[in-house]
Amino acid sequence: MARWVELRAKTILTLLGKVTYRRVYYDCESKGCQHGEALGDRQWGLEHTRTTPGVKQLLGYVSASIVGFTAAARLVCRTLHWPERWLSGKQVQRLAEPLGTRLGEAEAARIARWWKMATTGLTASFEGSARQVYEGAVKQAQETASDRFYIQMDGTMARVRGWLGKGSDVFREVKVGAVFWATTGRHASKLAELVAKTADALDPVARTFVDTPKGPVTYVAGLLTAADFGVRLYAEALLRGVERAAQVVILGDGALWIWKLAEEHFPGAIQILDFWHASEWVWKVAKAVWGQGSAKATEWAEGVIANHLIGGDAFGLVAAIAALPAVVPEPGEQKSVPEHAMEYFQNNAHRMRYSEYRALGLEIGSATVESAGKRVVGQRCKAPGMRWSEEGLTAILKLRTNVLNDRYDLSLTDLQEAA
Repeated sequence: MARWVELRAKTILTLLGKVTYRRVYYDCESKGCQHGEALGDRQWGLEHTRTTPGVKQLLGYVSASIVGFTAAARLVCRTLHWPERWLSGKQVQRLAEPLGTRLGEAEAARIARWWKMATTGLTASFEGSARQVYEGAVKQAQETASDRFYIQMDGTMARVRGWLGKGSDVFREVKVGAVFWATTGRHASKLAELVAKTADALDPVARTFVDTPKGPVTYVAGLLTAADFGVRLYAEALLRGVERAAQVVILGDGALWIWKLAEEHFPGAIQILDFWHASEWVWKVAKAVWGQGSAKATEWAEGVIANHLIGGDAFGLVAAIAALPAVVPEPGEQKSVPEHAMEYFQNNAHRMRYSEYRALGLEIGSATVESAGKRVVGQRCKAPGMRWSEEGLTAILKLRTNVLNDRYDLSLTDLQEAA
């Protein structure tokens, strides 16, 4: 039972500016109840807030798109001709982050339900259940079936506030994945230029056109365990139609968790060690042995890359490193840089058949996911002085991936329907 009190006014912030409206207010008449309720607030999404859902959704989009909550506040005020005093950066953060959190929780719940069904054999096919994961997202234009589908994975570090104050900040790894369909490009890669310098210019590998993304590149990112990240990346690949691909290509920098996920979720895929990470290891060895900027280091590294790495001769590469003078391990390390490098190349030898991959026109560099780390995480979350709570970073990453994947509105629709 409730007692009618009055028509009570409330001023709210809408996309059209500040608006005052009057709604019926009731007091609860139950014994000991001190609760009052304004009918209409719940219907309009205004319980315990003076900001409309439309404004919150706009702030979520803008704060995920540009660097800094203060910049987002100024942009919105300027665009909507509001006085800047109406909206501060802290207010934008307090309104946008809960929206990102809710989007993330809704997605995690959908994926958990799908994964449980998939792993217990209750779904007819992974394709059908993957579409349940994102529901309305499949209304997007589907890519035309192509021969190759690329999956790239990487990790990048972001600064997270510690429990004991500023001095206890830590850097946490944000796992990032990029998936896309590929088509034959119109240009050879930078590797072809290296081949042309060190081999016959008529070498078919040097004249091969390299795959390039066709259609959108979509992303998965978060402060996730490898297991959780793998499930989400798998769901994203299914949504993009990986089951139609004649070939699946996975690129990574050699991190063990990448190849474990590749084996678990994409068995049979072509696994390629990123060529540029491999070449960085060659240069690390050269600098460790002869010193930074040494002419001998440059001569040795360029020779090894030309004679062994470009052709994917991992065994010759390991032998060349083993023949080098002994190097003392760096402080805190049990193995020297050359010893680490030999282990790295031995473990990834079967992912380094670069001449074979190039002859097929495969991309052998993970530039897409490297740029994804910068685009998804770096540009928005790693500006000078930025430090996040774990919850805040998780929320903004969810908003940002939805915006970059062009699914922001669809995700909001799913959230509203679930509510």
